[in-house]
Amino acid sequence: MLILEIFLFMNYSVSRVGILSYFTMAMMIFIFVYIVILIKRLFFTNSTITLGSDYVISTKNQKYEATQIECIYMNYDRIGIKLHGRRLVPTDLCFYFEQSQETKGLRGLNEWAARHKKQVKQKFFQTLM
Repeated sequence: MLILEIFLFMNYSVSRVGILSYFTMAMMIFIFVYIVILIKRLFFTNSTITLGSDYVISTKNQKYEATQIECIYMNYDRIGIKLHGRRLVPTDLCFYFEQSQETKGLRGLNEWAARHKKQVKQKFFQTLM
């Protein structure tokens, strides 16, 4: 994205005035806003998920019943909870444990998954924005 931003800026700075230059400027603004949103989401979101007895509360305070959950994906330190009927993991169900709480958190997550008969898979997963 950043490379595209630089390319469009260089193209805009040497191009002639016209409709194409306005389109290029709009694309540059869009990409800049997108990058700012990604950085904000990366550094300023609180990724706390609550595992209840038969439900999960996501980072956006949305409640998901255990019957809505298909499986749990683990990719290195990232964990994602996949819902039935979805190909991608929603962003609010993607999280990781802090280093000091990782073993305790993984133990609790595996116990919750076993209690509700959900598979825990070591697999790469994509998130839905």
